[in-house]
Amino acid sequence: DESQVVAGYGDGHIRRWRIEGVRQQGPAMQARHSINCVVVSQDGRWIVSADDGKKTIVWDAATHKKVFGFTKHGDYVFAVDVSSDCSRIASVDNDTAQIFSTASGNRIYRPLRHHGVVGVKFSPDGSRFATASRDHGYRVYSTHNGDLLFDSRLESSTSSWQVTPLVWSSDGQQLFVASIGKITCLNVSDFSFSEWSIHETQSRASIVSNGRFIACSAGPSVSLWDCVSHKQLGRIISHTAEISRIALSPSGGYLACGVGRDIMIHNLKNVLSPKYFEHCVSMHPVLQLKLLTTVMLRNALIHQQLRATQLPLIRVSGETLTSWSQGNPTDTEMLLSEEIKSTSGPSHHLLANRALIRARLKHLALAIEDVKEVSLLFLLLHVHVDLHLVEVSPGSTIAYWLYRDGSRATWPG
Repeated sequence: DESQVVAGYGDGHIRRWRIEGVRQQGPAMQARHSINCVVVSQDGRWIVSADDGKKTIVWDAATHKKVFGFTKHGDYVFAVDVSSDCSRIASVDNDTAQIFSTASGNRIYRPLRHHGVVGVKFSPDGSRFATASRDHGYRVYSTHNGDLLFDSRLESSTSSWQVTPLVWSSDGQQLFVASIGKITCLNVSDFSFSEWSIHETQSRASIVSNGRFIACSAGPSVSLWDCVSHKQLGRIISHTAEISRIALSPSGGYLACGVGRDIMIHNLKNVLSPKYFEHCVSMHPVLQLKLLTTVMLRNALIHQQLRATQLPLIRVSGETLTSWSQGNPTDTEMLLSEEIKSTSGPSHHLLANRALIRARLKHLALAIEDVKEVSLLFLLLHVHVDLHLVEVSPGSTIAYWLYRDGSRATWPG
């Protein structure tokens, strides 16, 4: 959902904001210590924070309630990340990197020593993760067992505390590391690397990426770079004060910059070519078969393009229809869930619509459960329509109905 942004603050609060109208969504989450990093899991279920209280905390994204916290840190926790299948959480605390299970809250293996570590990032398929240090370079590890795969030693240290210094290419074959004055590109196949200078050579640098381009902040400005050619794109985005953090929406269309206590949102679709926002199918191996699950339906459905401002595929209640047509997927999911619980008749059409809404919200695991339930209801019926859920890179989902005549309806349109 690119209509909202989650932000962490120095007073220990974490707030979720709707961009349009600048409205806070739900109560603030309270970690009690200054927040250093906040991430949202790709399925949209969890918000994970890192703070100065030596804690990594997992919050329920829907209720904003604390689920559990990891307290086995010896220092401030500077960065966290969640794997693409949402089963692992990585955190770093100045001296170690640690990997935890989101299911149990337990640490999976011993802490991994890396002095001065301030950044961590999982590869897109979750098989590796990288760490970056202020003064001891960057490293690549195996997620499976924590084995060290590569160590740059003192090369390309970040030389700063509060930065976002790591991003991966969409295929996981390149790791980009930001340091003062430059970005380094590591090819993980042979561990060769190249580097290029950025627009600002005196300030700490942070980078984010959607796999096609990189946004790099240094001082009060942001530059944009092509992931393949390493050439600068568009104009420099400037602010009047230093940028503390940056983040990209899943498509890369929106850039959020933390400037003081303000969050500045930039529409990059007005700056970059459309090719930088087009996505190829990119799936985690564990999810691939589940995400392409086929649901066999007998009834012919409405042959129309599905958009947030148009009608759902099959008749729903008036209240749900209003919520759907107003483009409010969160409320629509809740209303559909209430209809499913209260209906005395067949619920397959409600489940199918909820699967589409959940795919729109990137609640992939829940969407898959709806898909499976509908599939069981229709195993004995003729095949007329297929429902496909496809995850697109990075962290976005397309759901579409494929009809017998070859036409389709897609969510999001």
